[in-house]
Amino acid sequence: MYKSPSARSSDDNAPSAEAVPLQSLKRSSIDSLASSDLDQLLADDASDASSLDTPIDGGRQAWIVFFGCWIIEFMIWSLPLSYGVFQEYYSNHELFKSSTAIPTVGTLTAGTSNLCMPFMSMVAARWPQYRRTQMIAGWVLCVLALIGASFAKSIEVLLLCQGFLYGLGWVVHYTPVMFILNEWFDKQRGLVYGILFSASGVAGLVQPALLNWMLRMFDFKITFRVYAFAIICVSGPGLFLIRSRDMQRRPLVPTKALASLQPIVRSLQFQLIAFAVFVQGLGFFIPRIYINSYSSDLGLSQTIGAGLLALISLSQVCGQIGQGWVSDRLDVRISMSVSTLLCGLAALLLWGLAKTVWPLVSLALMWGLLSASYSVLYSRMCTFLVGKEDVHGDRDSVVMLMYGIFSFERGISGALAGPISSWLIGSSEQAIDVDAYGLGKYAGIVWFTGICMLVAATMGLGRLLPPKTNSK
Repeated sequence: MYKSPSARSSDDNAPSAEAVPLQSLKRSSIDSLASSDLDQLLADDASDASSLDTPIDGGRQAWIVFFGCWIIEFMIWSLPLSYGVFQEYYSNHELFKSSTAIPTVGTLTAGTSNLCMPFMSMVAARWPQYRRTQMIAGWVLCVLALIGASFAKSIEVLLLCQGFLYGLGWVVHYTPVMFILNEWFDKQRGLVYGILFSASGVAGLVQPALLNWMLRMFDFKITFRVYAFAIICVSGPGLFLIRSRDMQRRPLVPTKALASLQPIVRSLQFQLIAFAVFVQGLGFFIPRIYINSYSSDLGLSQTIGAGLLALISLSQVCGQIGQGWVSDRLDVRISMSVSTLLCGLAALLLWGLAKTVWPLVSLALMWGLLSASYSVLYSRMCTFLVGKEDVHGDRDSVVMLMYGIFSFERGISGALAGPISSWLIGSSEQAIDVDAYGLGKYAGIVWFTGICMLVAATMGLGRLLPPKTNSK
């Protein structure tokens, strides 16, 4: 085909495909792919514009989002629940055994995450467009906290990294996750929360024994670094699965949020529930922290101690799913009172009188089944108190703010549980009296745990009050 001179000149000046180096093309493709993956990860909304038309309380997309939440919970939050293994290890490690703050490391993780929940809930409600960014930032902080803890040479570094930063990273990550999950589930929310919270219990079936083996075979430095790498490999893909359902979310400004919460927090129903949450939190952490040490002082093997923690996790799985299912069908106050009453009796009668492994086995089963599953009820406590009104156009955000209040209470009680238990138990060199209640050394924490649970059970009196009514 004939081309004019001007056309030929134009073609000669145009860059040809052969003139572009193959290496540049490859680099461009890789950069574009990496940029696309990053955009997909950080994108806050679902790619499907009709996401609000997808089913709630079920459907393929809802369960995909749930699975993403589940595998992250499985890897990250299961670690603090196995802290009893770390406590036993630290108590015999040259760097840390002289410190009385060893129990505080474990309670500080949960305490920090719970204390910061109201503030993270406010952030997620106020700036919903940044929920995925918040979620990823918290996940990264958890990984960095474990790496930092692996360099610890004093208890202060463990308190900072394994305690404070890991707990902070978890709450920064998990708060927006709960907002997103609430968009996908409503009527089945109790059951879904139960299955979700059971993820850490499923991990706990093998994790205590595995961590105990790693700590003995290697040391805490290698253990932390390996676990940080495992979090990246196992839970990292879950970040891509979590997508919001509602792309038209409205920010909930603080003044409206406070206006919505004021009539609720002034009600007697709220005050009874809040009191029960706080007192239950004081006793909740103690058996999980000390059951390994108690079994060791009874002369039982480290394997049995790790097995008791695993048993708590096993029964926790069943308890969380069961509590969630029941809370969707019965008054949540019934579950709260029954579970704390039975746990209080178990602590006083099984733990305090334990002289062999079998009472400890019964305690582990009871504690996991009823006490470890107590936090599953928070969601239904909140929906019970908030009611069914579309508060300021965003009922779920108000529910999450209420959830943050209960978590804050749990954080205070959890943070107090470590120092209180350390004070009650006294010196780690205290003599063991096998014939005494609670082996003598543990009598104080056994009484404290049992009484806290029995006091928390009294909130069932709230059922005698008139039905709650909300005022807009």
